Amino acid sequence: MFKIRNAEIKDAPDIYKIWSIGWKYAYKNILSSEFLAKRVSDEAVSEKIEKFPDKLRKEHEKNNIFWVLLDNNKVIGFISGGAPNSPECKADSELDMLYLDTNYIGCGAGKLLFQSFAREMKNRGHKTFGLMCFSDNKSMGFYKKMGGHVTIERPSSEKFEHTMGSFIEFDIDKVLKK
Repeated sequence: MFKIRNAEIKDAPDIYKIWSIGWKYAYKNILSSEFLAKRVSDEAVSEKIEKFPDKLRKEHEKNNIFWVLLDNNKVIGFISGGAPNSPECKADSELDMLYLDTNYIGCGAGKLLFQSFAREMKNRGHKTFGLMCFSDNKSMGFYKKMGGHVTIERPSSEKFEHTMGSFIEFDIDKVLKK
């Protein structure tokens, strides 16, 4: 049975294991293998785990959410966001990260997290939210199915090898009806 709760410091190893595997899964045909190897190296993951307490503190200071999705008390996914932070974001709020254990793709777990985020943003008085995604990401199909529409498409920075990125916006009420 799925359960969503606030992320805790103890969740960092599970969160960044899912994040690392998610990057390899989602971006293997988008970014170079050299880039991915460096981005999700053991050292990079360890550094993220070490900095997680500070990350959680900053998210709370911004009144953002950082939730984990559990299946029988095992972390299988996470989501974070709230205040818009991308220059492209004209929406009321922004989803920063959504990652799911790849074994759970297609079973409704991602939709549950996504709609829970939308519901929380609606409870905070927001009508829309947006997110940034690589244009060739397999998740684009999911985002479009959930009612998203691309508002901007542009090359990413050198930091992400100038890969095409799309900013996608959502009407919260439409997301909640999916």
